[in-house]
Amino acid sequence: MTVTHRKRQHQPDEIAAVNEPGFQIECDGCYTDLTHSIRIKCADPICEPGDGVDICPTCFCGGKEFKKHKRGHAYRVVELHSYPIFSEDWGADEELLLIEGISLKGLGNWKAIAEHVGTRTQEEVEEHYNVVYINSRDWPLPRMDIEFNVDPSEFQERKRRRISSMATAPPPHRVAPTSAPSIHEIATFLPGRLEFEHETDNDAEDLVKDLEFGICLEWGGDSIMEDEHDPDVKEPPTRSEDQSTDGAAEDEAEENMPPVPLETEESLAFKLTLLEMYSQRVEKRHEAKAIMFDRGLLEYKKTQAADKKRPKEEKDIVHRLRPFAKLQTAEDYEVFCADILYEAMLRKRITELQQYRRLGLMTATDIKKWEDDTQAKANMSRDFFSSERLQHRRQSQGPDSRHASVADSDGRKAYEGEGALRAGNGTGPPGRKAPAPLNLANSPSLHLLTPAEQTLCSQLRILPKPYLVIKETLVREYARRGGKLRRREARDLVKIDVNKTSRVWDFLVQAGYLRISDINATAAVSQDTNNAAGFVK
Repeated sequence: MTVTHRKRQHQPDEIAAVNEPGFQIECDGCYTDLTHSIRIKCADPICEPGDGVDICPTCFCGGKEFKKHKRGHAYRVVELHSYPIFSEDWGADEELLLIEGISLKGLGNWKAIAEHVGTRTQEEVEEHYNVVYINSRDWPLPRMDIEFNVDPSEFQERKRRRISSMATAPPPHRVAPTSAPSIHEIATFLPGRLEFEHETDNDAEDLVKDLEFGICLEWGGDSIMEDEHDPDVKEPPTRSEDQSTDGAAEDEAEENMPPVPLETEESLAFKLTLLEMYSQRVEKRHEAKAIMFDRGLLEYKKTQAADKKRPKEEKDIVHRLRPFAKLQTAEDYEVFCADILYEAMLRKRITELQQYRRLGLMTATDIKKWEDDTQAKANMSRDFFSSERLQHRRQSQGPDSRHASVADSDGRKAYEGEGALRAGNGTGPPGRKAPAPLNLANSPSLHLLTPAEQTLCSQLRILPKPYLVIKETLVREYARRGGKLRRREARDLVKIDVNKTSRVWDFLVQAGYLRISDINATAAVSQDTNNAAGFVK
């Protein structure tokens, strides 16, 4: 017999099978479906192992032989059991499938049992089992004296309609899978048991896990009588013939066991002390869990959202007050925290008013005007001196010799001192002080500069290495052009502040590195004059 277990799935109406039980029986010779028809089952011991051999009437009449089955083997006719025996709407075949499904899938696994039956839903299977088998007056057997007068054709028609409606029913709604954090917010918390995977003082059970007591003579351990009302004492367990051998072995094992030792006073006191210590540790564990449950600490997201709304000062105060939660109830602790926060707010306000009084501010209008003026001055100072603070901060960090490109370092360092040079020349904002000269004591390549060049770099706030690059660029371009280099062209060669370029140009001319002819000088002065006139216009 070929048995194919089927799991019912939702199918369109045009391909849904009307009669489709939980499994399908096929002929082992021609593989014809015999689920809903009479079949011949081989009764020979050779073919009975496993599911046996099922033969359709056609193969049986033709004397077909296959595998180990021979035409001369004994046989029996298996008819359809589609008639009620225990319930009017349940056939005998469904009753057999129900019992078989329970033995295979396990009692209580109604979904798998319903799939095995194939013609019933999960709820119908559970209800039928409880009514017919559990609530039977002849429990644990069902009622065997019930008779039904049901027309077989009508019974089969009802079964077909029921199976057809099940085949066309929509599939059950599947719950979307959820990840562990959405089930409970605390990863190690088990909501169904109200416990944690690792409890507070998780090693408390190590004190008593191997603790055993002997006979306590002080407490009458040798004279305790057995309870006469105990069913085990009144009716001692009887052993069947099959268990006689095991019972003898158990009696022999009990005889070989050593006698129970006697408990001394010291040993008993020590063990009772261990039990008391364990009880105290378990009590502390329960108190800690009670605090978590009463304060709602397991609602992590809610607690975290409330903490985010508090200012930093309030967070610090609440964190310092947490040890007092063990000494108060949940309501008293909330009131206590609110009062402490209100006190802190009052102290802060009193300090502010005392500061206003020392400043001579007596009314709310004076305080408002003073705060506005202070804010305006702070904004003006921040905007006005932001660049200078940045320059001083970079200066305090020292020279940076880790730049991969010397040219990039030259332009960047020179550009940082641009604002300072404008301030020294009077081109910066009015009232701005000129920056202090740059300290080049620890600067690299300082020994390559003359004293005059060191003074120039200190005043212009240019490091020695960028200055040497600027100097080399101007001198090389001057030599390449045969001495025909103008000041304006020098400004285009060096991408730094034009004022710094002019100062470096003048220094190189005065030092003799650049020899400017009278024609070039006159042309340069004329060009500068025209540029200035155009700017004024």
